[in-house]
Amino acid sequence: MKALWLREVRRLLESERFSQWWGRLHEMDRQRRQGADKITELHSQINLMAFRAEQTQKEAIDALYRAGEYEDKAARLRAEAAEIENKSYEAVANFENQRIMVSDIYSRMGAVEHHQLSLKTEVEKFSRSLEQSRDAEQRAELKRSLKRKQSELAKVERELAEVSAHYERENKRKMSLWEEVEHLWGRSLDINLSVSEKKVRSKRSRQESERLFKRAEDFKDKVEQLKEELQRAERQQKQLLESLDEHRSSARQLFGCSVGEEFLYWPSREREKSVFCIPLADHQDGFNIELKAINIYLADRQRGVEFLEPLPPDNEMLSRDDTRIDDFFRVSREDAGLGGVGDK
Repeated sequence: MKALWLREVRRLLESERFSQWWGRLHEMDRQRRQGADKITELHSQINLMAFRAEQTQKEAIDALYRAGEYEDKAARLRAEAAEIENKSYEAVANFENQRIMVSDIYSRMGAVEHHQLSLKTEVEKFSRSLEQSRDAEQRAELKRSLKRKQSELAKVERELAEVSAHYERENKRKMSLWEEVEHLWGRSLDINLSVSEKKVRSKRSRQESERLFKRAEDFKDKVEQLKEELQRAERQQKQLLESLDEHRSSARQLFGCSVGEEFLYWPSREREKSVFCIPLADHQDGFNIELKAINIYLADRQRGVEFLEPLPPDNEMLSRDDTRIDDFFRVSREDAGLGGVGDK
């Protein structure tokens, strides 16, 4: 690798051969970036699909547990419904016995009431006969009969009051028993409807669980497909990187330069302790100055790219055949007593 004048470096960078080499390198680097982006995206998709598969499987297991819980609740409710049904049979039997007893009391109350009405009629009859009678002996007999009937009527009225009170108590108890029967029947209906609902929800939860398990398997299949695609992409990327390194390294033989990972280097004939650095890509940060691809920068041989210097601004106005910049570096070094590169 020999030292070059600045104009020689510029002439080389503007040559057709270098343009073709650089165009090929730029295209391969573009493909490398695309491949890297694709690999990153595939990793993201794999992680996302794996997470979805795991999360969906958890949801499927939860749905299966819910189905079991609904079935357990339905079983407990069926047991409660059976117990309530047994109680309702007993309540109906108690009500029926009470109803029969109340009916008997009602019949007795009706008979007593009829007897009371008959006695009232007789008392009224004796009272009218007594008022109409003028015979002393007959009046005495009527008074005795009236008194006897009134005494009997009073007794029957007391009996009627007792029977009526008894009827009210037992009829109230009968209605209470019927309310209990209706309550048990209502509770039994609620439980039976709830059991039916729990069975349906259990069935739906199992169907949901099956659907989620199927979806989780689909996600797992997708993960495997993405992994295969990732392996292919990584193989292609590896081959591309090898080709890119090989193509970049070819610059050493083609252009007589030193080849780094991001720069091409030529020793400077103007400054023996400096090298010309050519970035192979733009760099907005990461270096002491912003770098543009295929522009020429100066670097110290010892510090390298740790500190880069741009060419003087007026260099941009020089033509390729203008030797003023070369003369400037050479004369400056001679005035300093260092001598030119060719003097050594």
